[in-house]
Amino acid sequence: MDPAPLIFLAVLAAVFWFFVIRPQRQRQTAHRSMVSDLGPGDEVITAGGIYGRIRTIADDHIVLEIAPGTEIRLAKEAVATVIPRPGETPPTAENGG
Repeated sequence: MDPAPLIFLAVLAAVFWFFVIRPQRQRQTAHRSMVSDLGPGDEVITAGGIYGRIRTIADDHIVLEIAPGTEIRLAKEAVATVIPRPGETPPTAENGG
């Protein structure tokens, strides 16, 4: 029995893991960390493209002010990006973001 097909499948699985699964897990971990660090007053962009400022935070949702006097309630996981405040450096791979 020739071991070449088994070796090929093992290498293919390793390549798939390094290029697909591992980066996706890292993105999930970074997103969970970002969501857990949210606080009132943070400016965010949602997955739907809505810009707003967080007013209150509960266990599973946030209240986002999208215009003066207009608030919406969203799931925390809907937050895609936190807009850095003036003077803050935006998170990058080099500084832990």
